[in-house]
Amino acid sequence: MSLIHPGLLLGIFLAIIPVILHFLLRSKPKKLIFPALALLQRRKVQNSRRLKLRHLWLLLLRILVIATIVIALARPALPPANYNFSTYELIMLLTITLIAVLTYAFLMRRFQEQRLSQQSLNTKRTYLRGGVGAIAFLLLLLLVFWPYQRRIFAEISEPLPAVAENIPVTAVFLFDTSLSMDYRQENHSRLDQAKEIASQHLSNLPSQSRVSVLDSSNEDISPYQSDLAAVQSRIKSLKTSAYSLFLDDRLRTAINRQEDDFKRSQAEQQSSASGSDQYIREIYLYTDLARSAWRSQPSQLIRQQLEKLKWLGIYVIDVGVTSPQNIGISQIKLSRESVTFGNSVSLKTEIVSSGITAENILLELFTQNEKDQLIKRDQRPLSTVSSSSDSAGENNSSALNRGSQLEMNIPNISQHITQGELRITSSDPYLPDDVRYFTIIAEPPPKILVVSPDANSAQIWSDALAPEKLVALKKNRYQCQVASLSEIETLSLEQYAAIYLINIPALPANSWRLFREYTENGGGICFILGNDDDAPESMIVSFNSEPAQKLLPLELLGSLKFIPPEFLDLENNKHTLFSYFQNLGGTAELSSMEVSRFWRVQPTNRGQVIATYTDSRHSPAIVEQPLGQGKVVVITTGVDSKGWSQLLFARWSYLAFADQLTRYLIHSKSNRTNYLAGEVASYQWAASVSSPQAFLLRTPDLKQLPIEVKPGAHQVSIPETKIVGHYQLSDNFSNQTRLSTGFSVNVSSRESNFRPLTTEELDQILGKDRYSLTRDMEGLKRTIRTGRLGVEVFPLLTTILLIFFCLEHFTANFFYEVDQSAEVSS
Repeated sequence: MSLIHPGLLLGIFLAIIPVILHFLLRSKPKKLIFPALALLQRRKVQNSRRLKLRHLWLLLLRILVIATIVIALARPALPPANYNFSTYELIMLLTITLIAVLTYAFLMRRFQEQRLSQQSLNTKRTYLRGGVGAIAFLLLLLLVFWPYQRRIFAEISEPLPAVAENIPVTAVFLFDTSLSMDYRQENHSRLDQAKEIASQHLSNLPSQSRVSVLDSSNEDISPYQSDLAAVQSRIKSLKTSAYSLFLDDRLRTAINRQEDDFKRSQAEQQSSASGSDQYIREIYLYTDLARSAWRSQPSQLIRQQLEKLKWLGIYVIDVGVTSPQNIGISQIKLSRESVTFGNSVSLKTEIVSSGITAENILLELFTQNEKDQLIKRDQRPLSTVSSSSDSAGENNSSALNRGSQLEMNIPNISQHITQGELRITSSDPYLPDDVRYFTIIAEPPPKILVVSPDANSAQIWSDALAPEKLVALKKNRYQCQVASLSEIETLSLEQYAAIYLINIPALPANSWRLFREYTENGGGICFILGNDDDAPESMIVSFNSEPAQKLLPLELLGSLKFIPPEFLDLENNKHTLFSYFQNLGGTAELSSMEVSRFWRVQPTNRGQVIATYTDSRHSPAIVEQPLGQGKVVVITTGVDSKGWSQLLFARWSYLAFADQLTRYLIHSKSNRTNYLAGEVASYQWAASVSSPQAFLLRTPDLKQLPIEVKPGAHQVSIPETKIVGHYQLSDNFSNQTRLSTGFSVNVSSRESNFRPLTTEELDQILGKDRYSLTRDMEGLKRTIRTGRLGVEVFPLLTTILLIFFCLEHFTANFFYEVDQSAEVSS
């Protein structure tokens, strides 16, 4: 036990006053004239014994009243523990009290039935009260207070530090600065509410206190500062961020800081032959308790660490709202991030609502023109209804209900960089998810080179990639060029995004070298092995030669026929090349086309089989291998009308296969244009383009940052993507812009989920009874006082004082009045 005002304990010596008054003011016996002196003598003995017991009881009560007043004014405090009676103790207390009352009532009834004189009845009543009271007190002491004190003593495992309200504090103020703290109530965000409470508490700290301010937006570690005005300024400058670290990790950082500082302080105190740590150490966590700010699988490290650091106080200040209301855009899905000029892109979006019912809300689509001005392109009305059945079994404040799904189109994209946004016209309390940004890159159709000794076969494949009707409408995805074998060495291969070699009988060593260098520099090349001849030896020799094997992922063994015809085995094929077919109904039509002839091959160590045939050997049908920055793909059968397969007659599946194969070949050159806050953005350019020395990055807050390029690199990374909005990256350090791109950054959709952590989840993270949870400044004051000084017993002492005072008053007045009335009546 510790005392806030120990000097007042000297007042306990005032308890001698009732003793002095007792002897000075005790009543003197009255002289009565009665004829029967013998009877009076007996009654005098009985009265003196009864009055003596009452005087002792009254004396004890008066002593207890004064002693309780003195102890209560000293305001003792006990270490934190559960001082309430347990269920067993409370039941036992009531049972003993009830039995004592019933026993007293039963025996008094028996005494009254014996028709005793009033004098004898009073005497027996006095002894009965004393006896029943003493036995009840002993039973309470044995069965209630003894187990109670053992339980309390077991809970108090650590002594409190020296009790005083002016001991300096070393505190860490940790703020949750995730975007969910932007939720506004009464025109105040949750972060504003947290800063207000922190500022008030900061002003109440004792002098010489030290404070460090941390937040979840970055990994910065603020030093401890004794200048509380500077700390106040640091708190006021805090802002929410679209990117934030998990509070679990930041809380561990705060705990480690306190532990390191405690060890340093202990070492200094030992060197100076002083006592224990001179500071009270505490961590204050200001958060809305949204579970999105915590790890989905909490670690046990924090709880285990706090179990060892008994001297460290943890205070969680919950500034979240009870019933949040929000409607916003969950996410945007673009059909393509990179398209060719003249094509369209569809945007699919989903509207989510939380605790709100809204109708006739508009979803607007904007894109930027050449002058970066937003132009409205489309708008759609929304109707979202938050159903109570959707959130059954969940807290109403955390229900996240799915709303309507919409799809919008941006036709005829003509700008190289198209940046835009989807915006909701609502006025809900949470604004960050009312807008989503997107970026689309449009390029000229990539050049595809189709080489074949047969112009007809080359033209069939060229028409599959770039149909004449789309070319006329300028909506073709690819720009195809057909060339013969003799033209290969005269062409600049770097200008082509992909090269197809169809039905090639043989190639000279120099051509193999050119194709290998082209692939290593980022090109994509595909061999389609159909041939008009019956496995000429020259083709096997050429394809198995040393220059060819440096490029190819396989060796040719010979040309064979399937009798009866087989098919492509594409069932349950999870390769990226066939993933697009899942949106088109699957690969059933493509895999139903007969394959009559094929090349039997042996994949090399680097070769990977993408697809096989349905024959018993599962012969390889498509083999690939990465090479440098590009890739090589080989199809072991023909795809034209030369009698090798009927893939040409697969209608739309044939066209889709040609398109997806081409996209797969040039996939290494495509750049992602839409990210979430905190992700590392990157930009890659073709190896054939001379690398710039540096780029200039323009951020959404209109800052311009230089991005250096390492010598010989063909890619840059942009780690600073913590601000949502549009970014532009351009190589304008020279007189002319050679490379430029853009990308958009959005906040994660999880920030729109305000579902708070439960008490059980907090117990799992921090440990039960290891932290204090409060919601306002007054509650924080109470919990801090309890944590620092222990549990004050002033209210309990006041209650006991009231009981003692009532008993004293009852004993001093009621008992005498009863006796006097009885004597008068007799």
